[in-house]
This record gives sequence, C-alpha cells and structure tokens, in this order.
Amino acid sequence: MTGPDPAPAEAAAAASAAAVAWDGFAARHWAREPVVLPAPGGTDAVDPRLAYAVMVEAAWPFRTGTRFRALPDVRFLVDGGRIRAPGDLLPGPGDTTAARYAHRLDTRMEGRGRLLAVEQPLVLDHRLWAGVRELVAPLWERIGHPVLPVVSELALGDGAVDGDGLTREPVHSTLVWVLRGTLTAVPHGPAGGPALTAGAGDLLHWPAGRPYALRYGARTLALRLLVPGDPRLLTEAVKDVVAGILHERRGDDRVPYLPPPPATGDGPAPDVPHLADAGRALREVTGADRLDRALGVLWARRASAAALEPVPDPRPPVRLSPDDRVRPGSPVVRMPLEDGRSWVWAVDGHAFSLRGALGERVLERLRRDGAPTVRELCALAGPGREEGVVALLEKLYALRGVDVAGREAPK
Repeated sequence: MTGPDPAPAEAAAAASAAAVAWDGFAARHWAREPVVLPAPGGTDAVDPRLAYAVMVEAAWPFRTGTRFRALPDVRFLVDGGRIRAPGDLLPGPGDTTAARYAHRLDTRMEGRGRLLAVEQPLVLDHRLWAGVRELVAPLWERIGHPVLPVVSELALGDGAVDGDGLTREPVHSTLVWVLRGTLTAVPHGPAGGPALTAGAGDLLHWPAGRPYALRYGARTLALRLLVPGDPRLLTEAVKDVVAGILHERRGDDRVPYLPPPPATGDGPAPDVPHLADAGRALREVTGADRLDRALGVLWARRASAAALEPVPDPRPPVRLSPDDRVRPGSPVVRMPLEDGRSWVWAVDGHAFSLRGALGERVLERLRRDGAPTVRELCALAGPGREEGVVALLEKLYALRGVDVAGREAPK
C-alpha cells in the first residue's frame, strides 16, 4: 500500500509551521519591540527573480528622467545622497539578473555604495502582489486587518545606508523580508537600543515611533512593508473620502474670485456664497448615510486586498461557454448593505454591488464542488435567469475571483 502524496503533506506542514511562527510573533513582538526571526513562510516566501523583474519594469520609465507623483516611484541613492536623474544607472534590458546588474554597477561606480528602491511595485505584477498578500494575510488574521493602505517597497542595495526610516517610522511599523544578502537596522533617537542584522530568509520587524536607518550588505534584496500606526493618517484618509464626495456633488464648479471686505470695516459682513455652500454640503455629507456607505465599500475593497494598495488592474474579460469549468480564485469579501437585500462584493481590491441571494448560492456551490460547469451553476438560477449567473462569473473572472479550468490566465 502506498503512502500519501508527500507534496500536500509537506505543504500542510509548512503552513502549520508558518501559523505557529505568526502566533508567536503577533503575541510577543508586533508593535512592541524590534526583532529578527526566521521569516514565516520560509526562505522562498517571495521569489527573488520575480521581485527583481518587477523592479526592472518599474525602473524603465525613470531611465529617461524623474517622474513626479508617479507610482511605482523609483529612487536611486549613493553615499552622498539621492541621484535625481540616474539614467542608465537604473537596470535595463541587458541587466537580465540582479547579479549581472550588480556587476555592471561595480564596474561603473568603482565600489561606491548604492541603493535602488521601488515604492509600490506590487501593482505591476499580480503574481507578486498575490504572493505578498498570501504572506501577510495570516498576520492580519491575528492582529487585525489594517484600515489604511500598507506601503510596499522592493530594495536592491550594496553597501548603502538608507535613512528613509528616520522620517517614516514615527508613523509606520515595518516588516522587512530579506530575500538575499544582509540588512542591518540602526536605531536613532532617545529610544536607542542595539542594531539588528537580518540575513536571507529572515524577517525584520521595527515598531512605529522608533526612527532607524537601514544599512545594506553586499548584493542585498529585500521587501519592506510599512504598516500605518499614527491616528493622524486615519483622519487624512477620511478627509480624502469626504473631499471626493463633495467634488462629485459640485461637479465642474470653478473656485470663485470675490472682492475683498470693506477696508473701513463698515457695512455688513461680506457674502461668500461658494464657501458657505461648501460648508453646508460638508455638514450634509458627514451627517448622511452616504459617507458610511463609502467608507464601508472602501473597507471591503481594502480587506480583500490585505491593504496592499494600489492594486493590480483586472485582467481582460472572457466569454464563458456552458461547458467551461470554473473554480474559486482569489478570496471574495462580502458586505451587506442597509436594505438587507443587496451586497458589496470585493475581490483583489475591486468592488461591485450585487442584489439578491443568487450570488451567495453560486459562491457556495463553487466552494463545495471545486470546479462545476457554467451550465451547472446557471441551473441554480432557474429558467430565464441564466444570463445573470454568466455575467457574475465573467465579472468574477476579470477580478480573479474565479479561474477557468484548462485556460491559461493572463498575467
């Protein structure tokens, strides 16, 4: 008699070990103290080759000059500070591996320390984004899902020191996965404490409120996540939502130019109708259900993305046939609306509304049967309602909530 397939057994054992590691980290270290420990998920938690490929893709537009207010954002630092227009110091088509790129810079820069940092790179590649989401989701399950977006960064350094943490860390807690090389966090300020060095396969955590600098060893590649921890950031986020609603209400109205108040101070108070209108609209918005709904939808989207924003674009749509088999893909987050008959569904950071209970039946059948046909799922709706099921499945496919068996999905 043959034994069980070792691959599922090994995967289950790895998942169990990762869960135990996250349990201990969440209970003893998160937001409490700096720490280095073996990374939950093991040394292959993030594919270094994929991470470097995404960095090359992000850097390409910056080779022709600095791009302002663009995401992903690319920084190139040397010992003397940031080079604003690094040009071909950034990786290009010929730098097919991180080692080849490093060798080219060794020749070009004669051993000077340098650092290539890409902020919000995950938006460029769904595979990398989904892998990082899978990596952090078990931690969020233990400490709670972040209400605000988590900033991601890929960094490739060699003998450089990055002081970015001196300004960010008062308001962000840090998680750093070292994929290659070594990374040392050097504390600054009155909190002090020892420096911590992490090697390949380690996770470095640094809590908010303790500024530090990162010193990169030779040929070091790392993934850093910055988790918001300052309540002022929450206020800013709600303000942005309110401003967006107000802008939709006002349409294309221009900012007015009005005469100044009387120089002598005589006469009635000046009439400033546009400001008064904006004030009244603000009171209406903040006291209405619309703001609560907007914040709720935002939360559903964020929870489905594990707070890794911005999120990758949906994939190209497909036309499903009755014999196509569909299987569950990315997790679907569902939030009921006030009327009790409608829902917001969110997948991979994208949201849409759905009315009635049919969607719940479709989702339950998918989870139970694994890969039913489109025809079988349409049977749940009854005669005349099949088109609604097909439209839902095609929507879920575009958002990666379902996959089609036997059909290669695009990136």
